[in-house]
Amino acid sequence: MPGFSASSRLYRDPIDPTTLLTAIPALLGFLPERSIIVVAFAPDRGISATMRHDLALDDTGNPTPELSAVLADLGSITHSYGAEEVVAIVADDRYPADSAQYRRVLAIADRHFDAIGGVAAGFAVAAFDPGAPWSVIWCPDGQAWSIDVVDDHGGVLDDPQTCPTAIAEAVKSGRRILPRRSEMRAMLEPVDGECSASRPRPDCDDCRVLPVGSLSDAHLLDLVMDSIADAGESLDCTEVALLEQAVVRPRTRDALLVLAVTDLREDAELVWRELTRRLAGPGRAGAATLLAHLHYIGGEGAYAGVALDVALESDPDAGLAGLLDGCLRSGVRPGKLWEMIDGSYATALALGVQMPEITRRAAG
Repeated sequence: MPGFSASSRLYRDPIDPTTLLTAIPALLGFLPERSIIVVAFAPDRGISATMRHDLALDDTGNPTPELSAVLADLGSITHSYGAEEVVAIVADDRYPADSAQYRRVLAIADRHFDAIGGVAAGFAVAAFDPGAPWSVIWCPDGQAWSIDVVDDHGGVLDDPQTCPTAIAEAVKSGRRILPRRSEMRAMLEPVDGECSASRPRPDCDDCRVLPVGSLSDAHLLDLVMDSIADAGESLDCTEVALLEQAVVRPRTRDALLVLAVTDLREDAELVWRELTRRLAGPGRAGAATLLAHLHYIGGEGAYAGVALDVALESDPDAGLAGLLDGCLRSGVRPGKLWEMIDGSYATALALGVQMPEITRRAAG
């Protein structure tokens, strides 16, 4: 599933390979393993997108048909972005860096990226660890426009956790680079022993399960805003039961989408994450969908993809989650989600609730 970088970075000269490769975990949000990573460069030498997918090889090391299909999709996506050039990185520890298996993967990728001139340069790295060696394994023209590979045929990585890109991302989002994508999923796993309207616990004296429809959409929206104002404090069972109604009702859920582009973004993320862990079924799906939208519109494709997996597993019929999942898999840019924001404000206005103003700019 594509993971998008949230901004374009301008380089006056071709970028040094070590700089680019060391920055990959920060661009994705985690340390990729057994992956194929495609970096698309815009005409201004800015990174317009960073996309990753599992490196699916069969028992002999040949790319699977599914991997070839993924590379075809990524080729179409980058062409639709107007990318000037693409660079591919094989992150895998199963074969030597100069093995025929990895070159075969890049040869297939090169064909699928022919609309923008193929893969300009390809690299192999076993792991994104400080001091890990990297190698140039593909450069059919002997040089690339976006990255300096004329004299460099290999090198070693700097520390991905402390590189300038990682520090900038940490300042912007407050997140560290996770060791692996599975840790993103672990952050959304259900909490044992919790209770809610969908997960009642017989011995919980404080849990007051309210019938669906007992409160108006406007009242629920106000309650959610109150909870977000107190973000950081654990929700009690009554609050969880009330907020569950809010995230499963289309009008209140749609109005809440605007929080992703306001100063309340971080507080909303805490609440959506807690609800995702404490709810089940449609409630868990609704909270995870709000979380996914927040990450997607912010350019954090990897986090959005994990949240959408949770949403659709919890409720395969969740319409908005399915729509966002299709957009993410098709490479729809985060900026396109801004077309929904005006409608979300209009929904809140129709409910008589004043939502905070937009303070976040569109992601790249």
